[in-house]
Amino acid sequence: MIIEKLRKTAKNKKSFPIGQRNNEAGPVMVNTKGLFVKQLDGKWYIAAAATDLPIDGADCATLMFNHMNSTDVSISWVTNNTASYYNGSVAITVDPNSNGTTGDLLLITYTDQKAESYSFLDVDYEHYAVLFTCYDSEDGNSSTYEIWKLIRSPHLKESDAIKLDQAIANYSLQDTTFINFNNTEDACSLTSGSQHLDPSTLILTSAVAYTLFNKLY
Repeated sequence: MIIEKLRKTAKNKKSFPIGQRNNEAGPVMVNTKGLFVKQLDGKWYIAAAATDLPIDGADCATLMFNHMNSTDVSISWVTNNTASYYNGSVAITVDPNSNGTTGDLLLITYTDQKAESYSFLDVDYEHYAVLFTCYDSEDGNSSTYEIWKLIRSPHLKESDAIKLDQAIANYSLQDTTFINFNNTEDACSLTSGSQHLDPSTLILTSAVAYTLFNKLY
């Protein structure tokens, strides 16, 4: 199981400690490198995503960070040239399971007030990033994970692909199945308008799982 791989690997990496969680919960993985929220500004393309949720990928998927007095994020999913958006605010927070002040997490609070914390397995602010999150189900008996491969350009460069694969391999996750996003100019163009979905209608706050609801609108 991928969760067990993450848990086992995290225990063996001092720079990514695991919190004390129940046996069914996902690990809390923390990068000791400090995160700089302003450097996240601008558009990121989701090159690929992995999750244990049953999802379908979009034609084009992006995250837009905008830092002024605060940092906002807009997640865009484009299918058949129609965009759906899921928005929230962003903050950098220290993981409560880490020692001292190291171990920054990206905390996203969505417009429905639900929040998720993401750790960076690796980040180069000008080129690529790998995000990970793991959260418990409502009954507390299982957990769901997400891994995002983010890139700055719509087309995955070979040099970035190598770095992304290495970051994944560092956690023994090289056999993970990822959903790839097209992100071509045609796929990302909006010829059919856009939609703003009401977050209160969502069962899942996961941005990766968000595509489950595209067919409803």
